[in-house]
Amino acid sequence: MKKISIAAMVAALSLLAFAGIMALTGCGGGDSNVTAYEIAVVLNVDSMTAECKETVRYVNNGEAELDGVYFHLYPAAFRKGARYFATDSANMSAAYPKGADYGGISVSAVTLNGEAAEWKIAGEDEDILIVTADLIPGEAAKIGIEFTLDLPEARHRFGYSDGIVNLGNFYPIAAVYEEGKWRTDPYYSNGDPFYSDIADYVVTVTAPTGWNVAGSGRIETSIDGDVTVTKFTAEGVRDFALSASDKFDCKEGVTEKGVTVRYYSVGDASADSRLQLALRAVETFSSLFGDYDKSSLTVVRTPFLHGGMEYPQIVFVSDSLDGSLFDEAVIHEIAHQWWYSAVGSDQINDAWMDEGLAEYSVTMFYENNADYGVDVQKRIADAMQAYVLFTEMYSEVTGGTTAMNRNLGEYTTTADYTYHTYVKGALLFDSLRHAIGSDKFLEGLRAYYKDMNGKIATPDHMIAAFENASGVRLGGFFENWVDGKVGLY
Repeated sequence: MKKISIAAMVAALSLLAFAGIMALTGCGGGDSNVTAYEIAVVLNVDSMTAECKETVRYVNNGEAELDGVYFHLYPAAFRKGARYFATDSANMSAAYPKGADYGGISVSAVTLNGEAAEWKIAGEDEDILIVTADLIPGEAAKIGIEFTLDLPEARHRFGYSDGIVNLGNFYPIAAVYEEGKWRTDPYYSNGDPFYSDIADYVVTVTAPTGWNVAGSGRIETSIDGDVTVTKFTAEGVRDFALSASDKFDCKEGVTEKGVTVRYYSVGDASADSRLQLALRAVETFSSLFGDYDKSSLTVVRTPFLHGGMEYPQIVFVSDSLDGSLFDEAVIHEIAHQWWYSAVGSDQINDAWMDEGLAEYSVTMFYENNADYGVDVQKRIADAMQAYVLFTEMYSEVTGGTTAMNRNLGEYTTTADYTYHTYVKGALLFDSLRHAIGSDKFLEGLRAYYKDMNGKIATPDHMIAAFENASGVRLGGFFENWVDGKVGLY
């Protein structure tokens, strides 16, 4: 594509985008009890930076008076010298094939209800923005944040590689306030160290014309010569993500119940079949668990060191995968639209709740779609064999623990985390299904989705859903699996 003047782009379009976003009177569904974000992003593809302005209508939905609002600054984990760097040493070459590169986030101004605010950067790793604000229960405050993003050249949630930009967890997002304190967990390299409440979003992205931007929610696009503004509206979602490229092709389809599914990729000869797989996954899980409650879903094939990454209404799937491995990643990440995006959980301390259930949902997909040719019983048997072998080989490294309720920082390796949240988690749900029967198992899942949609579930919520469905006391069953007491040999 031809080069354009970034200075002119920022001077003309950023003012338009920033002024326009400040003029918005509402965000998303307009629920006065839901925190709402309005974010304007001006993407500079020459320097791989972004100038951003965010307005947050933060609502104190708790029972305690607050003297400040805390925001996670997740891109800080990508800066040089970060205490909790986003990638562990074992995965550095996969994340940075051209050598280590660094990025981050820089906050330049903060306002409270239109006036200059008191604020500071704090946290274990200088990754928390604290804005001074006195809020009684039920009160809302309008917080403005101006910040700059510096994107690393990395195959990661946040960064760019091979002409594709990933903006996952890129903006200041309000921390969860629970049990009288703010959750300020750092960016652990294991798992998905993100924990957030439902909110509404309106996000505009200004980029050079020719760049295709994928994101969460409904899309509106306007072209003004050398620049294009893409607006996304997402209501009642747990967070927000984007991916952009001037190389993207987009395939689009609609499910039987009217959900628009998009598949973005670069030069993917299997794009049509992968779009059909995504459509089938939405339809299958809607039938099994309860209807997908959004109007659209986007799958992006993108450079990423892990297999995939879920966000509400958009998922990243690594372009390093192919064949059945790619298919499984697509299905797994789409299952997260039910288990994480809709039904929230504490991914830092109870990662098995969403990862184990999403992984077992892949088995359920294949069980209900025999034409994909996957032997479901063999899939479970292989998982069991792999897990037992892992525990034998790594018992000395892990200290012998098979507990699933560890904090992400307590898992010793990526393999330790994966086998105990994904693999053992899936085995837990398969065992539960055999214990209470398939009908009661599905009844419990549907009740869990219905009752906890839009909320944050704890293990007790999950256990209660299955107990109510089956009439069986299951606390001991879950305790044995989660605490590491169950024997698989």
